[in-house]
Amino acid sequence: MRPSFAQIPASLYVPLLCGSLLISGCASLPPPTAELDAAQQAVNRADAADADQYAADALANARAGLQRAQAAMARGRDDEARDAAVTATADADLARVRSTAARTRADLQQQQAEVAGLQARLKLEPTPASANPLDIAVPTGTPEQRLQLLQADIRLNPFAQYERLQAQQAVTALATVSRRNLPAAMALAERRVGIAEQAARIEAAKRELERLASERSELRVEASRRDADRAMAEAEQLRLQAQIQAEDAARARAQAEQAEAVLDGAQVEQQDKVDAARAKEAALARKEAELVAGAKLPPMKQDARGDVYTLAGDAFAGGQAQLTKAGSASLKALGMYLTAVPSGSVQVIGYSDNQGKPAVNQALSERRAQQVRASLVAAGVSRSQITSQGKGAATPVADNRSAAGRAKNRRVEVVVSKTK
Repeated sequence: MRPSFAQIPASLYVPLLCGSLLISGCASLPPPTAELDAAQQAVNRADAADADQYAADALANARAGLQRAQAAMARGRDDEARDAAVTATADADLARVRSTAARTRADLQQQQAEVAGLQARLKLEPTPASANPLDIAVPTGTPEQRLQLLQADIRLNPFAQYERLQAQQAVTALATVSRRNLPAAMALAERRVGIAEQAARIEAAKRELERLASERSELRVEASRRDADRAMAEAEQLRLQAQIQAEDAARARAQAEQAEAVLDGAQVEQQDKVDAARAKEAALARKEAELVAGAKLPPMKQDARGDVYTLAGDAFAGGQAQLTKAGSASLKALGMYLTAVPSGSVQVIGYSDNQGKPAVNQALSERRAQQVRASLVAAGVSRSQITSQGKGAATPVADNRSAAGRAKNRRVEVVVSKTK
């Protein structure tokens, strides 16, 4: 709110009062230095309010009046200088309030547009538009009548107390002014009343600006809250979607693993059945071969190479490659068995003990291996399936220092590789 009369600086109030008295013909006053200072300050305030943009005519009048006042004072014509300075001050104040009104109107329009935009964004019912105080009609009549109407207007009554005081002083001065000075005094009173009217409208408009700013702030807070809620809802939706996708993926993996487990189980079961069938087939083939040959298959063990059948040294005549009757029958049973069941390659390897000359032992192991190979081929095993070699005293399986150990080392191994 503008200052009350009691708060008006003496530097402003005294020149104004003296100016009013001067118009009424007051003599013996001091030089109008204070009035010229007040006029200069008023012009400066109008400049600061951008009056050259919004009220150029009134500001030009104020500047011209200030120049006239300065020129009159320089010539020693104090009364003329005082009148010109008072008029220049009023013109500058009028320029200032007109410029302020134009800027305040623009601010109001901007605030109203922002509030309307936020309401539309939030889908709220528009606030009924408030009357713009700057659009309150200017009353007609004499300065005194207009000032009385301003005092009675409840929309504007609380505002512009300082400008009202200036207007009241100018109106009061009309009662004592001389006839010669009445036109100038009337013009000054009209300016001061107009300034008071405009200043009151400006302050009322600024009060409306404050209300709009508060409403805009509340709407912005609500918009921010809704944006935050919307962002949280979208984030929650994305989280749920990701969770559903993860659950679907986990379910698909579980189903795939279950199907794979069922398939593996079926494959294992099928393989077990195949293995059981093969084992049964092999057992029957073994039994049949042994029955036909009238002898058992050689002893068999399994190692990394496959199934290893071993013919002991007693399967041959002493120091010879010729098979004994028992050895021939056992090999016949083995050959029949190998032709009856699926088998891989067959490798025949002859060994000897370490007694005697190595060359003799090597040659004997080779001949015995060849004899076993020939017997297996005769029993039905494919010739291309069998190879033979002799290794002499290499790779003993027992201690050659004992007769029993040497007997174990004199052997022929039939290695049947595993089939897939």
